[in-house]
Amino acid sequence: MFNKKASLEISIQAIVIVVLAMTLLGLGLGFVRGLFKTITSTTEDVTEQVRQKILDDLITGDKKVSFPKTEIIIDKGESTILTVGIRNKGDQPLDYKMRFTSVSGPDGAGGTSPSGPDELKGWFQFSEQSSVLTAADSDVRNIRISIPTGSSFIGSYFLTFEVLENPFTSSNIYAQKDFFIVVRG
Repeated sequence: MFNKKASLEISIQAIVIVVLAMTLLGLGLGFVRGLFKTITSTTEDVTEQVRQKILDDLITGDKKVSFPKTEIIIDKGESTILTVGIRNKGDQPLDYKMRFTSVSGPDGAGGTSPSGPDELKGWFQFSEQSSVLTAADSDVRNIRISIPTGSSFIGSYFLTFEVLENPFTSSNIYAQKDFFIVVRG
C-alpha cells in the first residue's frame, strides 16, 4: 500500500520547488530589465557628451568640420555610428550636402576597393538631401557605417569626407577630411 504521508510530503516539496523557481526567475528578469534600462540611459548620456564635444571642437578649434576619428576599424557584417559636426563660418547661409569618396583600397590585401559612389552608398547611411545652416551655426550629424556581410572588402581603405556647397559639384568643396576604414574579415 502507499504511504499517504510520504505522497503528501513529495507534493509539498514539488510545490515549494516550483514557487522558489518562479521567484528566482522573476528576480532574474527584473535584474536584467533594470540592467538594460541603465545601459540605455548610459548610452544616451554618452551620445549627448560626444555631440557636445564635437560642437565644442567646432567652436574652440575654429573648424569648418569636426571629424573625430581618423581610423575606423570594423568587421564585415558589423556597423558603427560616426558623429560629425559641420559649422558655417561664413556670413551667408550655407546650403550643403555630404559625400564620401574612395581614394584608394588595400594593396595586396586581397580586397577590392569600392570604386564609386554606388558601392559606397552601401557602406554609409545618412540623409543625402541638402541642408542649410544659417551664418555661424553648427550641426552635428550621425552617419551609420556598415560593411555588407558577403562583401570581399577586406583591408584598409583611404576615403575622403566632403562637405559640398551649392551648386553641388566636385570643384565646390566647402570642407573635407581624410580618414581610413579598416575592414576585418
